[in-house]
Amino acid sequence: MHVDVTPRHLPAGAGVTGEVVVTLTNTRDVITGFAVRVLGVDPAWVHVADPEPRLFPGATVGVRIALTLPPDAPAGRGTATVEVVDRADPAAVSLHEVVLEVPAVRRTRVVLDPPTVTAGRQAVFTAVVHNDGNTEHVGGLAAVDPEARAVFAFDPPEVVVPPRASTSVTLTARARRPWVGDPLLRPFELRTTGPHAPAPDAPPAATGVFVQRPRFTRGALALVGLLAAVTVFATVIALALGTVVQRSAADRDLALQVAQARDAAATSGTARVAGTVVELTTGATLGGVSVEVVDPDDTSAAVATVATAPDGTFTVGRLAGGSYLLRVRGAGFAEVWYPAASSPDDATAVDVEDGAAAEGLVVVVGGVPATLTGVVTGDDVGGATVQVQMPLDTAPLLGTDVAGEGGAPVAGDGVVVRTVPVGEDGTFDVADVPSPAVYDLVVTKPGFATHVQRVDVAAGESRSGLELSLLLGDGTISGTVSGGGGPLGGATVVASSAAVRVETVSLTQDAVGSFVLRGLPTPGTYTVVVSADGRAPSTLTLTLGEGQQLTGVAVVLGDAEGALGGTVGVPVGDPGGVEVTVTDGASTWRTAARSGSGTWRMTGVPVPGTYTVTFARADLQSQVLSVSVDGFGRVTSGAASAQGLDVTMRSATGTLSGTVQQQDAAGAPAPAGNVTVQVASGTVTRTVTTASTPAGTVGRYAVDALPPGTYTVTFTRAGTRSVSQIVVVQAGQDATLSPVLVRPAGVRGSVTRAGAAAAGATVRLFRAADYGLAGAQPVASTTTDAAGAYALDDVDAPQNYLVEVRVVAGGSVLGVSAPFTLGASEQRTVDVTS
Repeated sequence: MHVDVTPRHLPAGAGVTGEVVVTLTNTRDVITGFAVRVLGVDPAWVHVADPEPRLFPGATVGVRIALTLPPDAPAGRGTATVEVVDRADPAAVSLHEVVLEVPAVRRTRVVLDPPTVTAGRQAVFTAVVHNDGNTEHVGGLAAVDPEARAVFAFDPPEVVVPPRASTSVTLTARARRPWVGDPLLRPFELRTTGPHAPAPDAPPAATGVFVQRPRFTRGALALVGLLAAVTVFATVIALALGTVVQRSAADRDLALQVAQARDAAATSGTARVAGTVVELTTGATLGGVSVEVVDPDDTSAAVATVATAPDGTFTVGRLAGGSYLLRVRGAGFAEVWYPAASSPDDATAVDVEDGAAAEGLVVVVGGVPATLTGVVTGDDVGGATVQVQMPLDTAPLLGTDVAGEGGAPVAGDGVVVRTVPVGEDGTFDVADVPSPAVYDLVVTKPGFATHVQRVDVAAGESRSGLELSLLLGDGTISGTVSGGGGPLGGATVVASSAAVRVETVSLTQDAVGSFVLRGLPTPGTYTVVVSADGRAPSTLTLTLGEGQQLTGVAVVLGDAEGALGGTVGVPVGDPGGVEVTVTDGASTWRTAARSGSGTWRMTGVPVPGTYTVTFARADLQSQVLSVSVDGFGRVTSGAASAQGLDVTMRSATGTLSGTVQQQDAAGAPAPAGNVTVQVASGTVTRTVTTASTPAGTVGRYAVDALPPGTYTVTFTRAGTRSVSQIVVVQAGQDATLSPVLVRPAGVRGSVTRAGAAAAGATVRLFRAADYGLAGAQPVASTTTDAAGAYALDDVDAPQNYLVEVRVVAGGSVLGVSAPFTLGASEQRTVDVTS
């Protein structure tokens, strides 16, 4: 057969189908079937249009192979091997490599956790870098502060993230802390840096806000004066009612501001400004806050004041043309100057001309940090912790896949904003909580059911009286863990649901391998994951009814890795050096057979899996096995056992031998020595001579190391006709060919003298060209019998001869024949008369 594969270099984009054409020609003289398959890649990626074509002699067919790599295929260069096997001769295997080039797809996400941090001089954020591409991400992060007031540091400054992986970077933001005033909002953007970073005008990778507290708040200064002016009784009253007074005062101020906005005297201008106020933490529009238009030269009084509509929009009209600052204030919110500045010095002025409008303005406001206090109830609350999490199923994180695993968000798996311990008396206090926002309060303790409670925190709210429960569940799951060799102790068993995670370990003594998961709230559905070192994990989904005690759960863990081995046999010589290659399409392992014994062993092979095992050496014909291994390292198909992958190699070449015979004078065959044997095929020509000694080996010949093919073998010996035959030599075959050559040339006749038979006369045969020359010797001689007859056998031919007759050797010449031409294997009669 003749095989040609095109192309040999195939660009194979992830998720894109590439095509390879195998052109196959049947060089045999009979109809032949072939098997076409692809090695070195997952069979699920390959579609062969005609995997088993059948061809007439000399026919050619093109077999199309479609190769589709999965979307998560890693970038880089790999190889696949196209194997074509002659079904009539399984030893005839043609292997062709195709280089697969998977282009790099770069896709990086950055998630800031938490997006808002309230602190003093510096704040610490965690930036999680997710590499969703198929090639390694190398680069760092850079933060951009529009006001250029903050300094940012990253640890580490540069990360290397493998494909489909993530890593975290610690971001430290520092800025000069104000002495007094309201908290400052310092928004910033995160961008990736490195050789493949996006363009500067591309959207940022993430955004965050550093809410910076002053050293002394205005409330603290006012409180010092209040303490110096009032009595202890007034102080107690003030502390008790402080929150109510602050809220009432804020509501009163807002009401006055709204009334003032409604009753404000109209200005005489024709310009106007319009926009929207949005919350920093949620991104939602904010209604019911005041928007003041202020003259940049006099910020003490507002030129005009309006209240935002329920959808957060505002419009201030009848303004004189000029430059203005916008200030937004509201109960529970920090004062903000357009667009997101904490003071008029950092604000951006809005320029508007008479008769024109400045529209689409967006002002971002943040609430004053809130406080959450409460108590955790239960039998043993000491050592528990309370986390404040921003849920993934509500704004602003709605639709964010933080874990990068897909699926619907689960309560208790949100982004952690604050974590505080629970006191021995069950109380907890969480301060500096960004507001307004919706949070999940998650109370956890090892051995207890996780409890999640959702709260909606208003801007600047001081929420108290929260009550969270820490309970033991009433459901249990029990069973046993076993491996291939029996019960398995020390295995980790974890049951988890939307709000609960319980973990235990299987016993290592007494009832080895048994486990019990207690304290599971019912009814509920749990995902149970069982894992152990050196074993492949197992996952089950179990549902518990009300108060159910589920027993008899049997979990069998397979091996994480297995081993393959066997013995390599060779026809002659040492099996050492035979290379053994094991591949599952994605990974490849190599070893070699040991010298002398031929044994081989490959460890660290992942199980379960299907593997192609190839045995190869330059002087031997390659052998290929396909084996399937289960989760316990046992072979399910392709071999008797995992250590029984035995093969007997065949030589990559063949031999031709035999014994050449020739008919004697009586027609009986006899071994013939000194016969020239020529074996020829194309560019390969080998010539040997049959043995002439010792007697037991006369006529034998052998030609070794013949490449597989069709050869013309010619046997040539002086005096007889040459014989040619066609023979096919296959790899590892010991072909034999023992021809019988026809009788060699001979000269015979009779000698008469004076009409009577000349008995005892010497007959000598000369080459015609040599006769008469000094020192010429006959090529053969004999003596006539009583009837005057003679015979000269085994004479070289073709050749020109003549016959000389003498009375006796060295005597006088009685007669000489005319010269004649003797052909190969010719029997010529030459009579001489004197």
